[in-house]
Amino acid sequence: MSPSSSNELARRLDRCQQIDDPHALDEVISLHYEALNPYGSDDQQGELLRSLSFALKLRFQRRGVGPDLNEAISFQREALAIFQVGHLRRPVSLFSLANLLLARFLHQGIIEDLDDSIKLHMQALDLGAVDDHFRPACMSGLADALSTRFGLRGNDKDLHNAIALNRAAVDLSPVDHPDRSFILHNLGRALATCFEHRGSDKDLEEAITVYREVLHLRPVDHPQRAMTLKSLADALSKRRDNGDDSDETIELARESLNLLQVGHPHRPVLLSDLAHAFSTRFEHQRNDKDLDEAITLHREALVLRSGGHSDRFKSLNSLGNALSTCFSHRGNDELLDKAIALYREALDLQPVGHRDQSASSNYLADALLTRFAYQGNNQDLDDAITIRMKKLYSLPEGHHHRSLSLNELANALITRFTHRGNVKDLDDAIAFHRETLDLQPDNHLDRSTCLNSLAIAVAIQFEHQSNDELLDEAIDLSREALNLQSVDHPGSLNTLANGLKLRFERSNNPQDLDEAVALYKKALDLRSDSHVHRLELLANLANVLSLQFIHRGNIHHLDEALENARSAFSLLRTHDRRRSSVHLSLGAMHMLVYESRLHSTGKDVDSLNAAMGHFKAGVDSIPSSLLSRLRTSLCWIRNAEKYAYSTLPEAYATSLQLVDAYISATASMSSRHHMMKDLPPTLALDAASCALRHGDVCRAVEVLEQGRTLIWTQMARFRVPIECLQERDHHASALVKKFRELSYLLDKRQKFQEGTLRFRVDVEATRYTGLVDEWKKTVEEIRKLEGFSRFMLPPLFSDLRDAARDGPVIVLIASQTSRNAIIIPRHHPPIDVRLATTAEKLEHWVNTLQRIVRREAGPEEGQTKLIEILRGLWNDVVCPVVEHLGRFTPPGSRIWWCPTSLFNFLPLHAAGEYRQGGKNLSKLYISSYTPSLTALIKARKRHDRSQPMPFAAIGQDLPPGYLSRLQSVEPELELVMRLLPPAPTISFTKVTSEESTKSRALDTLRDNHWLHFACHGTQDREEPFKSAFLMRDKPLTLLDITQTDLSRHEFAFLSACETAVGDFNTPDEVIHLAAALQFAGVKSVIGTFWKVNDSTVQRLVEAFYRNLCGDGKMNPKKAARALHMAVQSLANDKDIALDQRIVFMHVGI
Repeated sequence: MSPSSSNELARRLDRCQQIDDPHALDEVISLHYEALNPYGSDDQQGELLRSLSFALKLRFQRRGVGPDLNEAISFQREALAIFQVGHLRRPVSLFSLANLLLARFLHQGIIEDLDDSIKLHMQALDLGAVDDHFRPACMSGLADALSTRFGLRGNDKDLHNAIALNRAAVDLSPVDHPDRSFILHNLGRALATCFEHRGSDKDLEEAITVYREVLHLRPVDHPQRAMTLKSLADALSKRRDNGDDSDETIELARESLNLLQVGHPHRPVLLSDLAHAFSTRFEHQRNDKDLDEAITLHREALVLRSGGHSDRFKSLNSLGNALSTCFSHRGNDELLDKAIALYREALDLQPVGHRDQSASSNYLADALLTRFAYQGNNQDLDDAITIRMKKLYSLPEGHHHRSLSLNELANALITRFTHRGNVKDLDDAIAFHRETLDLQPDNHLDRSTCLNSLAIAVAIQFEHQSNDELLDEAIDLSREALNLQSVDHPGSLNTLANGLKLRFERSNNPQDLDEAVALYKKALDLRSDSHVHRLELLANLANVLSLQFIHRGNIHHLDEALENARSAFSLLRTHDRRRSSVHLSLGAMHMLVYESRLHSTGKDVDSLNAAMGHFKAGVDSIPSSLLSRLRTSLCWIRNAEKYAYSTLPEAYATSLQLVDAYISATASMSSRHHMMKDLPPTLALDAASCALRHGDVCRAVEVLEQGRTLIWTQMARFRVPIECLQERDHHASALVKKFRELSYLLDKRQKFQEGTLRFRVDVEATRYTGLVDEWKKTVEEIRKLEGFSRFMLPPLFSDLRDAARDGPVIVLIASQTSRNAIIIPRHHPPIDVRLATTAEKLEHWVNTLQRIVRREAGPEEGQTKLIEILRGLWNDVVCPVVEHLGRFTPPGSRIWWCPTSLFNFLPLHAAGEYRQGGKNLSKLYISSYTPSLTALIKARKRHDRSQPMPFAAIGQDLPPGYLSRLQSVEPELELVMRLLPPAPTISFTKVTSEESTKSRALDTLRDNHWLHFACHGTQDREEPFKSAFLMRDKPLTLLDITQTDLSRHEFAFLSACETAVGDFNTPDEVIHLAAALQFAGVKSVIGTFWKVNDSTVQRLVEAFYRNLCGDGKMNPKKAARALHMAVQSLANDKDIALDQRIVFMHVGI
């Protein structure tokens, strides 16, 4: 053929469009290349470039070869350069280039291509005549690009304009218009997109109607018929109740596939579509052959997209989805692991910012959450939440996917809350769920699902807060979700039943109970025997039937409950994280059997043994969440206590270990404190009482030390010196290095400013969890070394008794069952003293004391009641202890009090008869306090002392929010400076009220080993880690102190109010400023129980420092005796009220 025959080229290219002949198309493209040079005129050259571009695009569409598309764009740009503004062919060239750029965006995800495509389409439309035959296609092309941009950025205006343009284009296209089918097809796609966004069935039905018209316009031999069949099949599969459409969908997808020759580039797409149609039919008809066929087709598509195929990630995702479905149906863990591997490979193939990256990451997150649900791997849960958060924060406000992303993230956070108990996760989840519903219209396709998700979250919040309004809201949300469903969904039925069960437990309304049973049974009927959620329904039904038995006493309900619980148990897999909760249910039911027979036929030892066996098995279920295992252990304790079962000590020991592990899972001190609030406050004390009942006083001391001051203990773990291992060998040295590095990273947690993106905070939390796991593994390795088998384990009594090196320690226990004092001498066995006081009396003393110090009682009444309390303390608590102390502790000696529970809030050091010639503790012994035995042992460790000793006095007389100055502050700083030994013994720093910013105070605290604070102190009852010394600009908080290394510090005098007052909700965590300083490393601390008057402070400070360093020497061990003598010197001063004379206390060595 002559190269100059342009008409012949056009004829042959037109034939290639009609018939898919690869050889003929290759030949036409070659002829175009040969013909490029001989054409002389610009118009001829431009037309040839346009024709060659079109041919390359056609070959790309049929074979998917990337370079063809890039060359097509390049040649079209050359043609456009020839067709300058005003040229008749310029609009068509703009239109062609716009379509090519859109195709490359869809292929490669280059966002600039999409934006350029829209600009070129608009230019083409502006240049075309209103009545131009080409105008409808140009309008539809722009509409297609806008619809695509909507899918990327979610701007509703783009979708609205796309549909409007398509409708206008259709109106301009008569039935015989050559582009009518193309324009209608674009309208159908825009309507289908609108349905996905708004959930309106009307949009979907119109899309289906439009696709059927397009199919009529594209007969069997039409080159686009296959893609039209695909579009119609896709639309039918999206109908809400598409069970009746499944067969037609499969036939359409099969016909579409059969129209393409083997090797066609679109064949993998249509294989995947046919596979999806089989998967959809499987969901409705549960025919295993459909699922197997889907997997086979997806594998075939993946083979066709081997190597470096640009769309390989799509087949990886599709096969992963099919395997995930198969896992849900058949429960083979290998299927889920394979799906996750496929999703990860798919993500690795997509560059950052790829338009499909969001969908791929979503598939991975879903699969990780599913695997977490069955295997309990924390890393899976954290990774899934991180993925969800990144996706949400990548979406701009108003994006149409935002509501879905919010809902998905909220569900994942709820899962983590139920696993770990961090209230922040629950609060965020509910906020996200509410935002989701605000973004959805009432008729949105996903509204029912989102209502159900919010109902679940609100019901969980009710369980956490016990607010009846929350429970009613959860039930209302569940009913609304069900009302929106044309067919009841088992998940929604289960949610409503859960809410009704909770309300019955609250209000005892039998109608709620009966409806819950009926709903659970209905949901079970809708789940196949092999469905993964059947186990949950069986367990829930078993639990509610147990309630029916308790409420009505019908033994048949209990038998049915056991039958369902056993069925649920039979469905558990080895690593199923629900194992603990199922064991808990079975244990509780066996306890009901035992108790019912106990009252009728006598003891049923088999049922009791079975119950205790299930409780233990549930606690030992490692894949289950720590929170679930902890709850099971507490149930084990309750029942073992009730019936004096032999495994009670083991139950307590296990529960204490689980509490420690559970609390350590979060980095935030505040979060740990909130988690402690939700646990039984006397767990460690009850464990100690159990040990005492068994006659094991040493064990009682050990469990108290293990189960109290957990937050401080966990903080101290990352500050443990292990230099003695350094010189052993290379392996030991490497372990020491690793332990130090991990401990440093865990101790120096990253601080975030207010307003930091949540996902960044969560990424740090995930990193922290991983570090904790790695730290635990390193500790296990160190324990394998000779002589280190108990490294970082709770200390034994043989180690703890060293706390009594300088004088006996008296541990006071106020458990649910008894009040005891354990006296720990250095060289004698510990002594258990049963105290005569009661829990009610202790509570009365504490409440009365709070009224007195808050000045709610008048001065005379207050002092009278205070004396009553101090006498009661002497008679019921202190005197019995003193009687034993007299045998081995001479008068004038030092003793240490280690109080627990309500004892923490009572001034034990001031107990006495308070009558003429009567006995008072302060006349017999010098009292100090310690929050724990370990803290006292640690404080006694020696360090080289700096010379001169750096001493700082920090004052603040008028912090923000206060109207009047503390007039005594500046004189007090001067007084301290005068009373201290001069240089070179002391290097003195004074920080005045003008200078004492938080930053300056923190630097001073860090650099000086002896400290005196004269300022306001506050104890935050709700958030004790926010308790603080008030500085000039911002508070110096307890949390700031804990994050400061004070390991070489000797002494601190806290001349401020309420510096030794703990939190009433978690008294055994001992969270106050004095304790914080000691745990941070200060050996000796003087603090206050309540508010202190300026006049008292001035006199006591002067007397104290004269006694402490009157001989010119400084020793922190002298602080307790110096305080004791200072208080004694004020004893006869009638101008100082009794509550002010006893307000100061000493903590430490």
